[in-house]
Amino acid sequence: MPPRLVMIDDNIRDASGHYLELAQLLGDAASARGIKPILATNERFADLQTSRDLEIRPIFRTEGMLRWSLGASGLSNCQRDLSGKPFDTKTTSLIGERLKEILRPANRRAQWLFHNWKAAFTQLIESVDITEDDQIVVNTGDEFTLLAIASALRSRNNKRLNIHLIFHFSINDSSTRKGRERNQKMGNQIRTALEHLKHHHVQIHATTQELKADLDSVTQQVFFNPIPYPTRPCGFSDSFQKNPCKATLAGMPRTEKGKHSIKKFLSDLAENQLIDANRLQPSLQVSPRLAKSILSSSLISRENVDSIELITQHLPTDQYHQWLDGTGIGIFLYDPTRYRTRCSGVLLEIMCRGIPVIVPDNCWLASQLNLAGGHKSIGYIYRSHHEIPLLLRDFLNDRESMVQRARNYAKELREKHSAQKTLYSMGI
Repeated sequence: MPPRLVMIDDNIRDASGHYLELAQLLGDAASARGIKPILATNERFADLQTSRDLEIRPIFRTEGMLRWSLGASGLSNCQRDLSGKPFDTKTTSLIGERLKEILRPANRRAQWLFHNWKAAFTQLIESVDITEDDQIVVNTGDEFTLLAIASALRSRNNKRLNIHLIFHFSINDSSTRKGRERNQKMGNQIRTALEHLKHHHVQIHATTQELKADLDSVTQQVFFNPIPYPTRPCGFSDSFQKNPCKATLAGMPRTEKGKHSIKKFLSDLAENQLIDANRLQPSLQVSPRLAKSILSSSLISRENVDSIELITQHLPTDQYHQWLDGTGIGIFLYDPTRYRTRCSGVLLEIMCRGIPVIVPDNCWLASQLNLAGGHKSIGYIYRSHHEIPLLLRDFLNDRESMVQRARNYAKELREKHSAQKTLYSMGI
């Protein structure tokens, strides 16, 4: 029997989004090397558009384990034991943690998620009969999930399993007392879980060098391995020759992705007479509710609204990539504090197409432009959203030469962020 790559991501519920894209890319890369890929997903996932080599196991009832992480994207303020129960030296923290659970629906509570994720993981390794030649990969990992694995395997030491977790999300702001406390607990949680897993071969990977450094600092003893986030192989589109130039804000907006800045951004473009049916067209994914708010905004004229492309649903993977192919310039309204060390898959997808970008300063996105030559090389770095209209005007005047520089750099970037490189960096 050939070795297998057993991937786990309970966030995969439908045939769209970056969770599925990551699994497909790693699965295809594994197949090309003679490794059989298996993907365990949320039970709601319908196998609509996956690689024919990717075996689907929709067995997880859970989603959103990250919600109870001690990292910046999680809610938790307490460590947990191997039964998933919180503990803390401060009674107030413990009471607060329990209240947070009680006030949530049963299937969103930490205890429910912990035990159901653990049960599905146990069912998976038994049903596929995991061997020491196989590789288990938790595609979206955190210390809460790591603890659930430790709990599931604490009495299973007859085989030495190969387990990988990919961490994507940032630690807390260490300039605040609460941030430092949560980081310390996060580090303790990781070390405790790994101590219980010492019989097995466990590797934890970080999707950026900056995130690796942060995670190393909170765990002190644990070595995180930096890996390149994979992107889909793509060619160059002819969008740079088309008018109007599409200024794309890709991906459904969330708070950390500038959700609350979109209306002001569009009104700034309108004030600067940059929304033009012949020259520049904003193109963005938004929820129906946000779309309605944009359409009814007094800050944006009816003429300008008619020149804005609004996509109000999640796009299947192929349609999403077709939409990106039409991008003239990618615009990122992201919160730099949330993306200080965090990778943006959307940024890589646009840059790998040879498309210029506009990104915030003091974060991982800006560091990617600095690697390519800095501000005005293959895009622009801003410190305030108010700068974006002027940068767009500058781009429209220098479009052809900037696109050529972006295309030249994209060739190097595609090689670095291939799924084969990712697996190689993971030691698979």
